[in-house]
Amino acid sequence: MRFGIVSDIHSNWQALQAVLADMPEVDEVICLGDVVGYGADPNRCVDLVREKGWPTLVGNHDRACTDVDILEWFNEDAARAIEWTVARLGADRLRWLSELPECDQIGDEIVLVHGSPRDHIYEYILDAATAEANLSLVEGQVCFHGHTHVPGIFRRESGQLLHEYQVGTFKLTGTELVNPGSVGQPRDGIPDASYAIWDRSAGTFEFRRVAYDREGAKRAIRSAKLPDRFAERLDSGR
Repeated sequence: MRFGIVSDIHSNWQALQAVLADMPEVDEVICLGDVVGYGADPNRCVDLVREKGWPTLVGNHDRACTDVDILEWFNEDAARAIEWTVARLGADRLRWLSELPECDQIGDEIVLVHGSPRDHIYEYILDAATAEANLSLVEGQVCFHGHTHVPGIFRRESGQLLHEYQVGTFKLTGTELVNPGSVGQPRDGIPDASYAIWDRSAGTFEFRRVAYDREGAKRAIRSAKLPDRFAERLDSGR
């Protein structure tokens, strides 16, 4: 089976549409969380994910929409975007977000989380120490995660920790942390939407990038009067 792996859509309708247009035929799409936040089209993004029936995890922005106590952990602009989002989602969409699971598993080999195996929603796997600690929790397994908006694979090779990324296909061998990057707000310096294809039978993971209508996404953010930096950063991928 082949799976599309997406994460961190962040209410970016233009990016989500571009990813769907670019995605080759797959058996199922899995979303690793943060369907909402930052962007100006939460309703359309949530509705599409729901209509397609994608297995979806809860991200920190998703959770913040249904748990106001979490907003104290957000910076002022991100909290403002969540409050704006909540005011527009409606009760049914908020109920759906509240029911999303924190983690999942595919067979014995794949762990699915938004943040990390150690902290399913909130921990960022960006540095060597955090990666090592979480690799120790998934010995013999592969963990697909999002949250950082930075695509890549953390794994050990000959006793060394490696972080690998390039657009293209990698062989998965077990005990790896794999991030498909962000659909709606990349932060690795490349502004194109990021997602991946996992071929379970072949044991491979293909990183893909696709350009999208950033000007349209920026106009939508500004029209909604959301913080302008959420529009500006789409061009830098930071």
